[in-house]
Amino acid sequence: MAFPRSTVQILAGASSALALLACSIGELVQPVQASETRQALVGLAAYAECKVLNSGYSRARAQAIVQSGIKTNGWQQQAEWLKSPQAIRVVALTSEAMNQTCDDFDQNSPDFIPAMKALDAL
Repeated sequence: MAFPRSTVQILAGASSALALLACSIGELVQPVQASETRQALVGLAAYAECKVLNSGYSRARAQAIVQSGIKTNGWQQQAEWLKSPQAIRVVALTSEAMNQTCDDFDQNSPDFIPAMKALDAL
């Protein structure tokens, strides 16, 4: 079945528009995924730091927790970000805002609201 030339041009234009839309959506999704990954990295590192602060874990054990989580979740490419000043600040705030058992936030902590704001800013 042959389509008239005008139909082929319309379909080609629609195809190009869809391709452009898909690329645009991909660009929008990328920052969201990066933000979510950073939040997850902060959660992992903050949990490990909280265990150092409250449960007597060694730094080596905390580092092993972080490295294991990075490997398990395939975050190797994003893991370098944890060394940035922003990450260090957010991890510190978040770990201080956690409760003594490190399984939730202490909403009465003076670090709770600053930690939430810092996480949202990622």
